[in-house]
Amino acid sequence: MSFLRILLYKTKITVTSVVALGLLVSFFPLAASADAYRVALIYPGTATDLSWSNAWFDGAELAMAGNSDIHVESVELLNDPASVLQQGAAFASQGYDMVLIAHGAMVDPAITLAQQFPSVQFCLAPHHPGDATGPPNQPKNLCWIDVAQHNANFLAGALAALVTQTGHVGSLNGFAFPALTRQAEGFHLGARCVNPNIQFSQQYINTWTDTGISKAAALAVYAAGADVIMAPTDSAVLGIVQAAKEARGQGRGDVWVIPSYYESQSLGPNVVLTSAIHGLTFASKSAIEAGAAGGIPDAGFLDFDATNNPEISAPVYSNIKALLTADQLATYDDIVRKVRSGEIIIPDETTGDITIGAIDSGGSVDLSAIGCS
Repeated sequence: MSFLRILLYKTKITVTSVVALGLLVSFFPLAASADAYRVALIYPGTATDLSWSNAWFDGAELAMAGNSDIHVESVELLNDPASVLQQGAAFASQGYDMVLIAHGAMVDPAITLAQQFPSVQFCLAPHHPGDATGPPNQPKNLCWIDVAQHNANFLAGALAALVTQTGHVGSLNGFAFPALTRQAEGFHLGARCVNPNIQFSQQYINTWTDTGISKAAALAVYAAGADVIMAPTDSAVLGIVQAAKEARGQGRGDVWVIPSYYESQSLGPNVVLTSAIHGLTFASKSAIEAGAAGGIPDAGFLDFDATNNPEISAPVYSNIKALLTADQLATYDDIVRKVRSGEIIIPDETTGDITIGAIDSGGSVDLSAIGCS
């Protein structure tokens, strides 16, 4: 497996956005030189959604800030295979060096594009290749990127189990596919690592962006007794945050939401328990820089998890720290340490003897088998 550890730069640059081809396309301000390494970045949300897409966009900014020979252009709100195929083919036809698809449900379009344009480097995240998608079935110019996002969800679940007053936590999930399902199941598994008998409920809301749907679902979950909701979705998390604020106002006591992908405490400091920070910015920057340096092998696989991606985390904010005893804080710190050292092995969604890519699989894992004591 190939992994490039590259330090993050803290410089950020400004971008402008224009509407083109009916899609929001974000152009980075520096014009590409004749010998620039040109990257097209495709994602399902927006560059400012404080979630999945924002994190990938930030990584592209950092790659450009660190290397003036890298030029990235991004296309937002691509959520169906036909659109991904159309845009990917357009960039490849224009001579782009790399097309990075940050959308785990687009595995088949990525394979099709790589076969159609063998001289262009395509990468897709997140995906952990199995027999059907790894060599020899994987095109040489296609790389898979797996960021073990669910490592952060596992940590968030452990923290939720320490904070909950009702003993009931929930998850409202975007769509059901293994790379997403593992996030909710990882959350449940992390909560079980602290309290094996914790109550868990979940629902797939089938949207990344509809705040009305997410808010209504969250209000129902809070009404059913859960006081913490994990939110592996995109900007629809804003509806869940609003539901948490309203539930508190209705006298339900402390209720919490855990946004995914991005540092999100600013969305509601009084209701955001933690953020499941998935390390996507680190992965985005690393993949783009690896491509520019010629460091992506044929049929490559860039694999990131909590042992090699320092950005993956679920921080304990100061107001949350005040709710926990010294023993509880020590318990959480010990779980974090064991995850980072590999003493606790968080299952993958599809590979290995234990997997959590199927709905409700997190509830049946033998805790001792993964290192939870």
